[in-house]
Amino acid sequence: MLIAVAPPPAQVAADSRSAVVCVRAAGPRPLFFTGRLVPKRPGSKPPGDFELPLKANVDQCNNLLRSKVADWALSVTTPGFKACALPPPEFGYRVTYSAKATARGLACAPIAKSPIGSWK
Repeated sequence: MLIAVAPPPAQVAADSRSAVVCVRAAGPRPLFFTGRLVPKRPGSKPPGDFELPLKANVDQCNNLLRSKVADWALSVTTPGFKACALPPPEFGYRVTYSAKATARGLACAPIAKSPIGSWK
């Protein structure tokens, strides 16, 4: 009797330098995927802020690099609603979130997560 063994899940290096964060919008309301680097030391202003418009049922992805001097703050926004904050990026992974503006407000939820291979 043969037993099929599944391959081990892909391992993510502890020193992964990049993350891919994607947002998929739902509904007709205009949504924006925004990100900014929050400096670890006050007074500095690291570059890298972005604001990307989202289209319905289309993944909008951004590659984020690890920074030693700042942390990423990610959110989904739309006029008239409180921003939906996304968790910090998980370096070494591609994470996809869904975003939708409903009568109760803006809702965001993770829908997929997979490791990204090394790119050295």
